[in-house]
Amino acid sequence: MKTNYIIKTIFTLVIMTFISHQTNAQFRIVEVDPAADTVTIKNFGSTTENVGSHRLCSLITYRTLSSQTTIIEGSFNLAPNAEVTVSIAGNWLNDAGADLGLYLPTGSFGIAANMIDFTQWGSGGNGREGLAVTNGFWTAGTFINVAPPYQFNGSASDFGVGFWDTLLSVDDLNTSSSFSVYPNPTNSILTVELNSSQTNLTYQVFDILGKQIVTKTLGTENLSQIDVSNWNTGLYLIKISNGGKTETKRFIKN
Repeated sequence: MKTNYIIKTIFTLVIMTFISHQTNAQFRIVEVDPAADTVTIKNFGSTTENVGSHRLCSLITYRTLSSQTTIIEGSFNLAPNAEVTVSIAGNWLNDAGADLGLYLPTGSFGIAANMIDFTQWGSGGNGREGLAVTNGFWTAGTFINVAPPYQFNGSASDFGVGFWDTLLSVDDLNTSSSFSVYPNPTNSILTVELNSSQTNLTYQVFDILGKQIVTKTLGTENLSQIDVSNWNTGLYLIKISNGGKTETKRFIKN
């Protein structure tokens, strides 16, 4: 009888932990600006929840949202699909390369179950990357390799560097794309086509680990072709630069 009671108690605790994790898993980091030390968190869930007691971790240093950040926009009491943007004082986020994890209100930062989201930029292997890999949030060694600030473009069930890109400003959104790539996916030739007559453009291709695969300067031609037939299957990023302006797109080698 006593054994059955213990088993039921353990089972109940496991279920409660699972439910708690599922509830908190609705919160995701959706924007990061390392230069401005700002972070935006979104509630992807179906109920209003307060994120104020949750914690951030970057390069093994920590901040609690409600007591160690300043709200720029929104509220910690997040309705479904609502966002809150906070500022962290003290140049907390490393511009060149760092990780950023979102954690439950309590529990050790060294336990994977307490982390509910993760991203990193500039370099791989930062801070708590290993816990994110354990949770299936991230692939070891990968990092965002586009111009900051960074924006998450996925859904609640999407994880990994492939769902992060440069945050577009209002002006960017009102401007047509400067180039296109096709076919996408491709298993042989990828065509890069400029959508306007521009010169002195440089494009670079990076794999998901951030390794540069190709770099080329375009002249007056508006078409360029890349033979990807011998490349590994997977996701790649292609970035076109014109002075200080850049635009990045994804393509898949299948």
